This record gives sequence, structure tokens and C-alpha cells, in this order.
Amino acid sequence: MDIATPGAEGPQDDTLKYGCPHYRRKCKFVSPCCNKIYTCRFCHDEQEDHKLIRKAINELMCALCDTRQPVQANCQSCGILFGKYSCLECNLFDDEDKNQFHCAGCEICRVGGADRFFHCDTCNICLPLQLKNNGHKCVENVSRANCPVCLEDIHTSRIPCHIPLCGHLLHRTCFEQLVRSNHFSCPICQKSLMNMDQIWKLRDTEMANTPMPPEYSNYFMEIQCKDCHKKGVVKFHIVGLKCTHCGSYNTYKLKGPLIIEGLEGNAENTNLNENSGERSN
Repeated sequence: MDIATPGAEGPQDDTLKYGCPHYRRKCKFVSPCCNKIYTCRFCHDEQEDHKLIRKAINELMCALCDTRQPVQANCQSCGILFGKYSCLECNLFDDEDKNQFHCAGCEICRVGGADRFFHCDTCNICLPLQLKNNGHKCVENVSRANCPVCLEDIHTSRIPCHIPLCGHLLHRTCFEQLVRSNHFSCPICQKSLMNMDQIWKLRDTEMANTPMPPEYSNYFMEIQCKDCHKKGVVKFHIVGLKCTHCGSYNTYKLKGPLIIEGLEGNAENTNLNENSGERSN
């Protein structure tokens, strides 16, 4: 599930004359940190060794008449509108229509249309409206942490974000990179990033077609599932250790190998006594 993001991937209309690769606008900022003129904060950050705080900007320059002036929506000299979308709270001006809206909760402008998103006070971020009625897993201030893959800021990033089943946030590009690399677990909590039912079925087939040698028939493992967090004892198999509660292969070994004589199958109804190490049926 993707969430509202502060900006788009880049300009779409080449006929717009003024601006930079990040924004189309008819003004430039006078950076308060180094007193240099840049079209946007991204242009500044690419050239300087420090970050520009956009809300600290108090002066800009008209791109048409070069008049320096306080931050405002129209040029005080030629009267041009600096951006079809203007937000004086964020010092944001944009001539492209991206369905921008300012979210008071996020304290930044986002794209995608205010009617398609709602602000979750617990997560402290705008989420798709369908999650409001269908429910979602809240993670407190989830967007205020950096992306766990690239370690870059996620709250103000112009890269679209993805919210997996566990509720943690990743950049969508980072999420796609994980999946392409066959990494299906959240880097933070290790839960599966998506519905894995079809993949687990393939794993079941692979296990059925890969019989273990007879000498491993009494080898068992005590495992814990990363998806449902339940423990169990399962028969050892080189393909994987399947959770007997939810069917996930996203598990890890707690104890083993355990040699249990006379126990057949995958020990679905077998649990180890955590204190004594004995088994009970």
C-alpha cells in the first residue's frame, strides 16, 4: 500500500520554462544558511555540504524580473504568480498540478489529493483513505524514522513510500529492490512484507518433491515463527521449517536438532516444555 508523498518523481511538462529538474516554478530561494540562490532545496543540497531547512527561508527572487523580496505568492514587482500551487507555510511553489495539499498533522505538503488520504494521529502520517475503514496496523510516528533500507529520510522524501503488512515504512523503490533480491521480510521486525501464500505453496511442493534421507527421519527442530510469533516443533527439512500454526516458512530455529524416536509426520501436535525440554503430545 502506497502513502501520500511530499512530491512527484519530477516535472512532466517540458513546455514549462521556469524551474529546475525537481520543480517548475517562477521563483528562486535565497538560502538563509549560505546566502546563495537556488531554485529549490534539492538543488541546494546537491551542491552544498549542508541541508537547507525550507521553512527557514524568508526571502526569494522572482525568476522573471530578478526582484528580491519577502516570501509571498506573487511577485511584488511584476505581479507574476510564483506557482499555480503555493503554500506559504511550507514555502512551496509549484506550477505542475499534482493534486497537492497541505497536511497540518504532517506539517508538510503532500501530493495525491486530500480527498484520497487521511492523517493517522498515531502513525503521524497521511494514509490511503481505504485503510481508515478497513483498518491498518499503527506504528507510532512511523514516518519519522529513516527508511530501513537506504537509511534516508522518509517523512519529507519525494520518493513514494510503501507500507507493508507489518506497518513499517519503506521507500517504494527500496521495497521493490528487496523483492527483486528475494528478500521478503521487513528489515525492522522480520515479518513477511506481503501475502506469501502462493510462495509458501511452492515451498510445500518443493518439500514434497525433496525427500530427506532415512537417517533424518527422527530429526526435529523447535522453531519460532516471525509472522505469528508462535513456537512449535517440526520435522527437520533442508527446504525449510514450516510453522504449524500459520503455515509460514518465515521461521527461525530455537533448539535442535532434537532426536525424537517413534514420532512421525511433522510434529504438528507436539510442543516442548520450555523448562524441562521434554515433549508433550
